[in-house]
Formats: sequence, structure tokens, C-alpha cells
Amino acid sequence: MDRLTADALRARVRAAIGEPEVTGKVFDLASARARRRRWWALGLGTAPATVRAASMVALVTAVAAVVTVGTVLHLEGLPKPAGSANGPAGLSQTHSPAASPAATVPPGPAVEGFVPEEVTAVSADQWWVLGSDSAGCSGAACTRILHTEDAGQTFASVPTPPAVVTGLRFRDPEDGWAYNATTVWSTHDGGAEWNGTTFPGMTIEDLETSGSYVYAVVCTSGSACSLERSASDTDGWQSLSLPSDLDTFRYVPKSLSVHGGYVALAFFATAASGTEQLSRVVTSSDDGEHFSEASICPGTMGIVSLYVVSSEDAVATCSTGLLVGVWSSDDGGAVFTAVQQSSGYGEPNSATIAATSATHLELAGTRLLVSEDGGQTFQVALDNGDNWSIVGFTTSEAGFAFSYTGGAADTTGLWRTDDAGAQWSEVQFP
Repeated sequence: MDRLTADALRARVRAAIGEPEVTGKVFDLASARARRRRWWALGLGTAPATVRAASMVALVTAVAAVVTVGTVLHLEGLPKPAGSANGPAGLSQTHSPAASPAATVPPGPAVEGFVPEEVTAVSADQWWVLGSDSAGCSGAACTRILHTEDAGQTFASVPTPPAVVTGLRFRDPEDGWAYNATTVWSTHDGGAEWNGTTFPGMTIEDLETSGSYVYAVVCTSGSACSLERSASDTDGWQSLSLPSDLDTFRYVPKSLSVHGGYVALAFFATAASGTEQLSRVVTSSDDGEHFSEASICPGTMGIVSLYVVSSEDAVATCSTGLLVGVWSSDDGGAVFTAVQQSSGYGEPNSATIAATSATHLELAGTRLLVSEDGGQTFQVALDNGDNWSIVGFTTSEAGFAFSYTGGAADTTGLWRTDDAGAQWSEVQFP
């Protein structure tokens, strides 16, 4: 029998335990990055200043329309979800509860008054939450990362990178990435140590991980963008070749979503006339080795969010003006079609979407809405006066969402579901 190296054995173990249905999918609510996200909700991002200025009226009107009303109900009386590591039979979820990292992770900084900003999970029970120590705290000394292995019953503080970070992803209990606009810090020992990688002259716009790789969208100040990839257990980044006819100086990245070896990246642009909004999505079924391109959201003001459910199914929200519509694809992103336009939802044009299957969708705007018919109709799952941003689902049952008041930087809480979004309870922190 051939002797396996440590890396080869690790790869076989990962292949045997499978892949979370969606790994590390999050929406960034740290203050600086949240401001960029709010621009991108209207398809602006790193678009030219003239484009952003032309869209300010729609932005101001949309924000004014999202008025927080009612009494906040935090559902503290609900039991904390116990979570389930495995979805129902027939779904792609096969990931067992992840074991603790083999390496010893030293304790991180003390936590008091923790404010959550982002979450990433490898199973229903094991997740990490990025945040800050108290609402008024700022700077690297205030950054905190909390880790739970029991679905949020208890948390432990783990070491953080030596800088302010605005994003966090974990692929498994050992391999994770924290990042800001200039640097990606990686850990391969559960957070005991972090090592930084920079992309000179580039800004890190987004980062996701799934399968055997981690992907990063990086852009120059002139909006020329590329998609970078590294094996999840190393730090060897390389640029991937996007379709040659995709003008990345004109199209700016909007939303990155990954599932196993399937990679989807949405782009947004404004036509030369300055009035027509254009969106494209590029997809790969082989870890980014080859990409194909398709249009999405024609006749709208552009794509808002993209969520990959499987290698065949994907859903998206597109701005229809002040409101949002839902689009879907059942052929790996080759063709997206409108499911229902804004009149059926009444949610603002910043509303985001996630799903556990082609038919079970969750929409987040001024409320959390759930659909069982692929987005034809939605029912209210939670409406407590907050605004919402859906994070995603780690299994077919376990998912996360952030509540906030006013702008997306004003996070009020991290919420969790263990019944595919039918009911939500707020996560309690130290």
C-alpha cells in the first residue's frame, strides 16, 4: 500500500466527509465595507462618478422609503436553535458535524459588548462571527472573532489578524480567511496564526470559498477587475481567465457566489447612453478553469444579489426601480428568467436573496420573507421593524441573517434559523 503524505491524507478526508451545501456565504456589514455594499445594491460599486451621481436621486428615495417602524421584538423567549448538520434525504448536503481543529488555538482578546458584523459557517453547529468589542469601539484593537462549536450556546474568542478586517470566511475548522481592502490573511490552524497576502495596486472587493479553493475579486482604481484563486490549504494565488469579450474596465463585479466546483460572478455596467443598466453573469463548473457568460436582469436597473444553490440552480434579485424582482436559472446560469416582478413583493431595491433549493427561497429587505414555490409568492417569516440582509444557508435547514436600523452599518443583531427560514431567533453574545 502506498504511503500517503499528510496533505494527501487531508485531501482524502475532506473528500470523504463532503461539502457544506453553501460554505462561508455572507454579507459584509462592517462599516466601511457596508458603505460599498449599499452603493452596489443599486449597481454602482466602482462605477464612474458620473454614474453614481446620476443614481443618487433613486438612492435617496429608496432609503427614505425604508422607514423603520414598530416595536423591536428580539424573540429572546425562543429557544436557541439546536441546528442539524444534515439536510433531508435527496439534497446535496452530506457534511457531518465538523471536528475541532487539530491545532491548539490560543484564546483571543476578551470580549464585552460584542457587536456582530459577519458570520461564516462550516456546519450547523460550528461557525465564526466577526465583529467588534462594543458599539463605540474602532480600529484593529477592537476587532473580535468568536467561534462556536455548539450552535451558539457558547462562544470562544480566537486570535485576530493585526489589522481591521471587514470580511471572514472559513472553509473547514482549520482553513479560513480574513480580509480588508488591501490584504487577505489566511489561517490553516483554526485561527492560531494569520499570514497576510497583498495584491499590489488592487483592492479586494469580495472573497468566497467552497470546494477545494478560495476565490477573491480584486480591482484596480480604474475598475479593471480580475478573479484570483488559491487552493484552500495553501496561499498560492493565481489569476483566472474570464471570458475575453467581458470588458472588466466597463463591467464591475457585483456578487460572487460559489458552491463546490461551481463559481458564479455577476457584473454590472451602464451603457454608453448612461441610462440603460446592463448586467452579466459568468459561470464555471470546473473550479474556474473555464467560464461561460450570460445576460441577467434585462430591462431592469441591474442585479442586486446572486445566490448559487447548486451547480444547476441559482437565484438573483434585480432592481426594478425603487423595488426588487426575483430571477432564477435552472441550467447552471446559462439563462436567467424573471420569476415575479416587484409588485408581488413590495421590498426595496436593496433586498437580497438566498435559497436552499430551486423552490425554497428567502428574501430580505424590510422583512424576512419565505417562498415555497420558487419565488412566485412569498409569506412573511419575520417583521419586527428592523431592516434585513440575508446571509445564506449552511445546510438545508440552518441559515443566518443580519438585522439593522437605518444604514446597513447600524447592525442590531445576528439571527439564526434551524427550519429553513420559517422562524428566526437572535443569537446572544458575551
